[in-house]
Amino acid sequence: MSDSVEYWLGAEYWRNESQIVGDDSPAKAVGKKLLSVMASWREKFDQKAESIALWFVRRSNAYASTSVANKLKAQGMSVSMRITPEVQNVLDSIYETQVSLIKSIPEQYLTQVSVLVQESVSRGRDVGYLKKELQERYGITERRAKVIARDQNAKASNAISMERNLQAGITHGIWVHRAGGSKTFRHSHVKMNGTEFELSKGCWDDHEKQWVMPGEKINCKCEFRPVIK
Repeated sequence: MSDSVEYWLGAEYWRNESQIVGDDSPAKAVGKKLLSVMASWREKFDQKAESIALWFVRRSNAYASTSVANKLKAQGMSVSMRITPEVQNVLDSIYETQVSLIKSIPEQYLTQVSVLVQESVSRGRDVGYLKKELQERYGITERRAKVIARDQNAKASNAISMERNLQAGITHGIWVHRAGGSKTFRHSHVKMNGTEFELSKGCWDDHEKQWVMPGEKINCKCEFRPVIK
């Protein structure tokens, strides 16, 4: 998408560069080309979003269900990982979230590009400046995509694990803190490490002043260990 936008806008910009640098404003021509490119990529992401989201849900369910089964087996419990209505509801919710987030990636990128292009035209910048700025915008979007991927992976795994445990009759868990990175962690989550909490309610966060679930907050990698009475 980034390569395509850079190519077509670069070509259109170059075609109108003499006017852009020389105070005449071909903003409509460049804007029209951008709208065309944007429409094409929105359609592509819309088409791919559902199949990618479905793959993600199936993968997350397989991983989380196997993990729960192994943890319970280690405690002497054998549980069949059936797709109950409650579990299906969780999977459906994850699917819809993934579709929306995948579609949001090009939307944010293309909105930034639209503003950048019009600023470049209005200020009389040359094509070299525009290409440099476009490449920087791609870096921002790629980083955002990676954050979304990591965050949603943690959220999906924990949500499925939570429901799987509830369906197995497990009502409580032990909070297990996992740092989001060498410099990324929440002091309140460190404090909650080892705390027993109700799976249906969550663990009380003194800082946020609310009940939270492991992996619920952005970049949270915390997990829980099931408590078997």
